[in-house]
Amino acid sequence: MLIGSMNNPNNNILKEVKRIVRNFDFLDLTLEMPKAMPEKLNIKALKVAIGKTPVVGHTAWYLPMGSPFKELRYYALGELEKSAEAFEKLGVKIFNVHFDTSLGIIDHEHMIEFNLWSLKRLVTIARKHDLDLMAENTPGLFSNPFVLERVFKKLPRLYLHLDVAHANVGQKNTTPQLVKGFSKRIEHIHISDNRGKEDEHLPLGKGFINWNVMLGAIKKSGYDKTITLEVFTSTKDCLADKSKLRKMWDKL
Repeated sequence: MLIGSMNNPNNNILKEVKRIVRNFDFLDLTLEMPKAMPEKLNIKALKVAIGKTPVVGHTAWYLPMGSPFKELRYYALGELEKSAEAFEKLGVKIFNVHFDTSLGIIDHEHMIEFNLWSLKRLVTIARKHDLDLMAENTPGLFSNPFVLERVFKKLPRLYLHLDVAHANVGQKNTTPQLVKGFSKRIEHIHISDNRGKEDEHLPLGKGFINWNVMLGAIKKSGYDKTITLEVFTSTKDCLADKSKLRKMWDKL
């Protein structure tokens, strides 16, 4: 199992990449505003900074791929293809998008329909750039195992990016069910802690998530790929959690 960290898009991307490459097993490279937009990247300099470190691609969570307006969905696809083009140039092989539930007034059936519409096209876009696509579960509707089963049955070339913290917001954590149901589709995992009401990105042990249960379910499934510490309180906390995660994982 490899432990990684994500660059802060508010900071200089080259400095962020160098920091993560120096301290972690892999880089979770997010391309989003304000300082990590795809069109602003110095690809040559980034390649040098990354070196041989493995990279997982991450995209902006706020793009309207679930909008009821087709024009906005096409806009989101265009922005996400810019990221796919950058990932291709950097030699990345897999990247994520986020299920979109931002417009809460839409009924669930239409929300699922609009997300499926975009995901179907994004799988094709990803393949055009020699990439695989993952969808990251988001709090609520798209952390429901039955909803995700519908999605993944319709899209056999789509993978799951499991966010354990998202699965804990507003409900009993659905991670064990998601791991059991989608173990063959999980290609990447995010972890951070929260107290069950919102996605707080806290250090492990500072919220209410039972990590022995969650990590135990993940390890029991045979998963042994990449896990990102999506801890945003401080760089110091994230580094401390690297050792904590490794110890917990090795004891399971």
